[in-house]
Amino acid sequence: MPDSRLPKQLLYGELSKGKRSVGGQKKRYKDSLKVFVKSFGICDNMWESLAKNRSAWRAGITNGARDAEDRRLNEAEMKRTARKARAGSTSTVGSEHTCPTCGKDCRARIGLLGPTYTPTCQHY
Repeated sequence: MPDSRLPKQLLYGELSKGKRSVGGQKKRYKDSLKVFVKSFGICDNMWESLAKNRSAWRAGITNGARDAEDRRLNEAEMKRTARKARAGSTSTVGSEHTCPTCGKDCRARIGLLGPTYTPTCQHY
């Protein structure tokens, strides 16, 4: 590809002027491409040679995208079941922080000792 083409300038270009921002650097287009290619299971140092063969590139991207989406859905489902298990276990089984006067269950001890606790048990 000639150096004058815009895709090559985007992928291989460097800033000639300007300053780095304070804190974390902003992600470039090339950086986000590397993250996606790596999540698709393609080596980040071999993707250029793979892209030269269009059919192999399309097959690799298609399979990689399918696998990445399956991983994402599985991880989301595992997080959801863990979250539901935590929420279900605290509501069905009594908490270890229970008000001795009214019997209200609090998730944390601070619920019993906080500014809303009064001897008349006005928990809000």
